[in-house]
Amino acid sequence: MEYKVDTLVFDNGERYPILMGVNEMPHFYTTLWVTAKLRSTMAVNTIISRLGAVNWFLQWEKIEGRDLYSEFKCGKFLDAKDIDSIKSHLAIDVAHLKGISKKKNTRNKVVNINDDPQLIKVTPSVGRNHQYNRMTSVAEYIYFLAGVAVQFQNNPQLISAISRMLKMFKAARPKGKSKNVIDRHDSKKLPDGLINEFIGIAHYNHPLNPFRHEITKRRNHLMFVLLKELGLRRGELLSLTISNGNMDLIGDAPYIWVKREHDNKYDPRKTQPVAKTKERMLRVSKKTALLIDEYICLYRSRTPNANKHPYLFVTHLKCKTQGQPLSVSTLDTIIIPAMKAVDERFSAIHAHYFRHHWNEDFSIKIDTINALAEKGVGNHQSIDSGKEAKMRQHLMGHSSEKSADPYNRRHIKKRAGEVILQEQEELQQQLVESNNK
Repeated sequence: MEYKVDTLVFDNGERYPILMGVNEMPHFYTTLWVTAKLRSTMAVNTIISRLGAVNWFLQWEKIEGRDLYSEFKCGKFLDAKDIDSIKSHLAIDVAHLKGISKKKNTRNKVVNINDDPQLIKVTPSVGRNHQYNRMTSVAEYIYFLAGVAVQFQNNPQLISAISRMLKMFKAARPKGKSKNVIDRHDSKKLPDGLINEFIGIAHYNHPLNPFRHEITKRRNHLMFVLLKELGLRRGELLSLTISNGNMDLIGDAPYIWVKREHDNKYDPRKTQPVAKTKERMLRVSKKTALLIDEYICLYRSRTPNANKHPYLFVTHLKCKTQGQPLSVSTLDTIIIPAMKAVDERFSAIHAHYFRHHWNEDFSIKIDTINALAEKGVGNHQSIDSGKEAKMRQHLMGHSSEKSADPYNRRHIKKRAGEVILQEQEELQQQLVESNNK
């Protein structure tokens, strides 16, 4: 039986991830696992990620012709060989395999033994962190499944055997997992000013803007401005609302609120964009406040069905979802790719990159303020590392000051490179001066 990760939306707004079979029936034990262990403590996206890993593990069961629940019920648990086999399976890049399956052979090929030998094609594997997370998810599911299988057998030896299996499984995970690994896209150094060029082309009046309709151009430009100016996550961006108290666009200190709207029953999106961590009020520039106000009053208000919900960004084109809140998939698969197609230099830019760019820009501002304070320019006061960390934590909505460490690494690396280059130039100058004496 083939399964896919789906999300049910209950009447109270709760999003409930599930493994749904091709026969429209849910997988029994994973559904029980989600209900009993994950639902009350984990975010929807985390559950979806775990179900994705377990779904790939179920393919191993199918390939090997195994039924672990029946085996566990009989007191037969996974050994080192089984775990090693599962580990190898969970290392496979599923996306690569799906790409291969889509390719169809148009004819049979006859191999000529006189031809030059071909290199063996190796199936790409996922990264170490990805494999670690997959194995953690599968280990917890297997531990739960084994517990359910023997729950009516009052046998302490079985419980001990299950605990040993879990310990052995977790010990087999890739060593050296790091929480501070930056995504390979985020580790790329983009040329200075490229983000500003991107925003410039996204402007509704720019001739290279890839979108046709004025209303779509206005919305997209505003989204990119907010991503750059506030460093929002895409879920936070698409969950912004125009409800009373959630934004104030008038006066000398305009602001918007990033709020947690999890399981909102008035949100028609099955995959609901939400704020990941803390709610916070963010100041916006007067120019940006004017853009938001113009979008709401001149464009959003004139879109059919947009008045049925409070979400800021909506679908404007005439279709069955016209006026409904904009989805994450539309942002990821239509809007951003269209912008990337304008210039090949934009290929490394993605929604979350704006958040990294904001953090680097924030670090540069702090460095500038401290440099001015050190020289006694104006009324600038030095901002120490502790105060900077607390400011960044609030503005980013992090639950911990350490959450910003991966974002800071790019700036630290850049500054280190600049210092080394400066030292090299100074040394070179000293050599030149000594030779001229």
